[in-house]
Amino acid sequence: MNERVFLGWDEPFLTKAVNWLLERRDELPHALVVAPTAQSGRRLREALAEKAGALLAPKVVTPGSFLKIHNPEVAEDWVDQIAWLEALESIDDWTPYSALFPTKPDDNNNWASGLAREMVKLRRSLQENGLTLNIATRKLSETVEAERWQALSNLETIVEQYLKSWGFKSRSHALTEGLNPPTGINHIILAGVTEMPPLVERTWLTWDLKITSLIGAPPSEAATFSPCGRPLVTWADRPLPWPSGTTGSVQVTADPRQQAIDALKITSNCQTKSHDIALGSADADVGAELARTFTRSGWPAFHPAETPITSGLARWFKIWCAWLTEPTLATMADLLTMPETGILIGGKRAQKAKLLSQLRDRWMILRCEDLHRRISNESFRNEWDEISANDLLAAATSLEKWRNRFQHDDFSVTILNLLETLARTGSTTEENSQAMIAWITAAAPMMARLRRSPVFWIELMIAEIPSPAPLPPEGRVVDIQGWLELFHEPGCHLILCGMNEGKVPARSGGEPWLSEASRDRLGLIKDSERAARDAFLFQAMLEARRNGGRVDLICGKSGAGGDSLLPSRLLLAAQRDELPARVKTLFREIEPPDAGLRWEKDWHWQPRKVEPPKRINATSLTDYLKCPFRYYLKHAVNMRGTETGRSEWNARDFGTIAHEVLERWAQDDKARDSDDANAIHQMLSRELDRVVNEWFDQRIPLAVRVQTEAMRQRLLWLARVQARERANGWEIIDVERKVEIPVGQALIVAKLDRLDRHCESGKLRVIDYKTGNVDGIQKAHRKKINSTTVLPSHFTLEDPVVYETQENGKSSNFFWHNLQLPLYAAAIFRSEKILPTPCYLTITTTESDVEMHEWTDFDDHDLDAAQACADWVAERIAAGIFWPPAKKVTYDDYQILAAGRTLEEMVSQSHAE
Repeated sequence: MNERVFLGWDEPFLTKAVNWLLERRDELPHALVVAPTAQSGRRLREALAEKAGALLAPKVVTPGSFLKIHNPEVAEDWVDQIAWLEALESIDDWTPYSALFPTKPDDNNNWASGLAREMVKLRRSLQENGLTLNIATRKLSETVEAERWQALSNLETIVEQYLKSWGFKSRSHALTEGLNPPTGINHIILAGVTEMPPLVERTWLTWDLKITSLIGAPPSEAATFSPCGRPLVTWADRPLPWPSGTTGSVQVTADPRQQAIDALKITSNCQTKSHDIALGSADADVGAELARTFTRSGWPAFHPAETPITSGLARWFKIWCAWLTEPTLATMADLLTMPETGILIGGKRAQKAKLLSQLRDRWMILRCEDLHRRISNESFRNEWDEISANDLLAAATSLEKWRNRFQHDDFSVTILNLLETLARTGSTTEENSQAMIAWITAAAPMMARLRRSPVFWIELMIAEIPSPAPLPPEGRVVDIQGWLELFHEPGCHLILCGMNEGKVPARSGGEPWLSEASRDRLGLIKDSERAARDAFLFQAMLEARRNGGRVDLICGKSGAGGDSLLPSRLLLAAQRDELPARVKTLFREIEPPDAGLRWEKDWHWQPRKVEPPKRINATSLTDYLKCPFRYYLKHAVNMRGTETGRSEWNARDFGTIAHEVLERWAQDDKARDSDDANAIHQMLSRELDRVVNEWFDQRIPLAVRVQTEAMRQRLLWLARVQARERANGWEIIDVERKVEIPVGQALIVAKLDRLDRHCESGKLRVIDYKTGNVDGIQKAHRKKINSTTVLPSHFTLEDPVVYETQENGKSSNFFWHNLQLPLYAAAIFRSEKILPTPCYLTITTTESDVEMHEWTDFDDHDLDAAQACADWVAERIAAGIFWPPAKKVTYDDYQILAAGRTLEEMVSQSHAE
C-alpha cells in the first residue's frame, strides 16, 4: 500500500516531519525511515531525540542502501575490479574490441588498473536501474554507440566467468533478480526523499509493505510528484520565487572567501541566533570556506561534507608503497615524518629524521646503500655523532628488513604482522589496524589465488577502507550543510551560498560512457530530473521561510581556482517581466575582493631564544657583518635550508670536493714538493676519482660526471700554477691547520686551507682556496668609503667595522665585510711571529682565472684593525645583539620569512630583548 502525505511548506520540512513521526511513535520501532543522505538522516535522528527525549528511534537509511546486497556470494566492488583487471590483461587479440580500442593498449598495468576502476563505476551506475552491460547493450542496439556497448558486453562476459570461477556472482547480475523487502519492517517512510534509484522506486511499489512518502509541499502540488514523492520534470519549467526586501536578498560576490565573509556579515546584521540559522552551500569549496570563516569569528562551525584528509595508517601505507617500489632516502625521510614509523625503528624518530636530512644534504646520498657506505667510511668528530649515525643506520636496516619480507615472504602473513606491530602506536592507529586486518583476512583467499604485487593489494585495501568521517569540533554552534541536507534544516533564517550553475542544479557524474540520450534509453537518472528535484527543493526552502523567516542567497563570480562561474539557472527562472531585473542583479560588475584594501600584518615571527655561540667560526663573522639577524637565524638558531634531493653538485659541494682533493694531495710530502705540472695533475686527478667514488660508488649521476671532468680541467690549470709557484721557491709547510683566537669570553675558530713559506726569504703566505668568482682579494674583505657610499644600517662610522689606512700614499676609510683571511693572518702571526701575506688561490672556470692572488700591501695596521673589528663583533654576539636586520643583502636565504615585506617588519625583536 502506497500513500503520499503532503505536509505543506509553510514551515521547514524537518519540523513538520518530526511532528508527524512523533504522532506515530508507537509504530516507529517497526518502521524504516528513508532520508535523502546520511547527513540528513543524522539530522533527523538528532531532531527526534531533541524533541522526544528517550525515544526508541526508527532505523534510518538512504535510498542507495536498498541496492546493497548482504550475501557472501555477491562480489564486493574490489573483487569486481580485480575480475575486470584479470579480464583486460588476459586479452591478446584486441581486434574484436576495436570499437572500444582503435589502437592496442600499451603493455603496462596502469591502463588496465584505471580502466578496471572505470568499468566498476559504470556498472555501479547501471545498477540504479538493475541493468547489466549485456542488458544495456540490447537497449542501445539501435544507437550509434551499439558497437562500443557490444564490446563492453563481451568484456563483461569474461569478467563474469572469472567471478564464477572464484565462487562469486556480480552485484549487477544479483540485482537483475530483484530486491527483497527488509525483514522485521512493516512500514517504510520516505522522509523528504526527492531522488531515488529507478529500480528502488519501481520495487517499492511492488512490495506488500506500507509505503508513506512525506512531501514538503501543499496538497495542491500533488500532480507534480510521482507516487513515491519524487518531483516530476515539470518542476524545471516553472518560475521560481526570488527573496527580496525585508524577507531576504540575492547577492553576487567575488569568490568563495568573499561569499563566506558576506554570509557572516548577513548573520551579524540580522542578529540571527545560532539555532535559527540554516547555513549551507551547493558548492563544497564554499562550504569549507564558510566553516573556516565562521569558526575564526567565534562561531565554531562543522562542515560534514568536508573531504576527509588522508591521514593515519592510510597515509602511512601510501608512503610505504613508495618504499616498497623504490627504497630511496627521500621516501625514508617521508616515513620518518609519520608517528607510526617510530614503532618500527626503536623510537627517536624526530632525531633520526633531522640527522637523515642533514646527511642527505651534506653527502648528496640517494639510496640506503649510499647511507651504509658513507657511515661505515666516515671519521666522526665525536662519539655522539657516531652513535647517532649508527642509530639512523639501524633504522634504515629495520625498514629494509620489513621491505624484504614483503618481497619474499607470504604477503598476507607479512602485512598482518606489520599491522599488529603498528597497532601499538596508539588507540587511533589500533582502531585503523583492526579494520585493515579484517579486510586483509577477508581478502586472503584472493591473495593466495592471484599473483599481484604487495603494492597492488595495499592500494586496494586503502581504497576499500574509507577515511573516517570528520568529527564536529568541541562546542560547535552551527553546521554547514550541503544542498540536499539544507532541506532538512529547521532554521528560520536560510543563508544559501554557492548558487552557481553546475553546482545547482546538479549534474550527473559525467561518465564518458553514458550520454543523456543513453541515460534516457536505459531509464537512469537524467540531468533534467535532477533539475526538477533542485527546483522543487529551492522553492520549498524559500516558501518555508516566507512567514516570519528570511532567505539570503549568495553566488560567486569565480571559484576557488579562479574559474569563472555563472549564476544558477534557478535564479533566472522568472516571469517575463521579472527577468530583466534579475539579470541586472546577477550579472552586474563587482570589484575584486582585495580592491581598496591596504596590507597590514597581523602577526610577527617569533624566533626562539637561544644562547649565543661560544665558539665562533671565523668564516661566520662575514654573515654577521652582512646582517646580524640573519647571522642569528643561521648560526645561533641553526635555521638553514637544505637541498636533499639534488642530482648534481651545488656550489658548496663543488668547493668541498676541491678542498678535499687538494688536502689529500698536500698531505703527501713528496707530491706537494713537486714542480712537475703533469705529475701534480696526475696525483690530483687520482684523488678526484677516489673522492667521487667514495661519494657515489659506481652510480655517479650524469650531471656529476660532467662536473667531475670540469673540475679535472680546473685542477690541470691549478697544477701548472702550483708547479710555477714551487719553482719560484714557495713550499707548502702545512694544510688544514686548526687555529683558535680568544676574543673576550668566546673563541674564534678556523681551519686554514694552506700555509706556504718561501725557502729563501722565509716569508709566509696564508692561502684560502676559492672555487667561485672573486673580485680581487682586497675587495672581497673590505670596501672603500667615499661620498656615495651608504653604510649598512646596522653599523655607524664610529664602530670598529670602519677603519682608516693608507692607500697609494693617501689616507682612506674602509669598512670590513669579511674578516676571514686577516684573522687567518692574525693566527699565524701569533704562533710564527711573522706576518703572512693573505692569498686566494682561485680555481674557477677559465685558465686565466686560476691564479694566486696576494694582498701585497697587507700590514700591521690592517691586522690590528681586523682584530679590533673581530673583537667588537664577538662582543656583540656574546651580548646577544642581533638587531636590526640588514635592509639589503646580495642573496637572502630567509626571504620567505619576510612575506614580501622586510624582515624588520615581519619579525619580533623579542629574541634580542
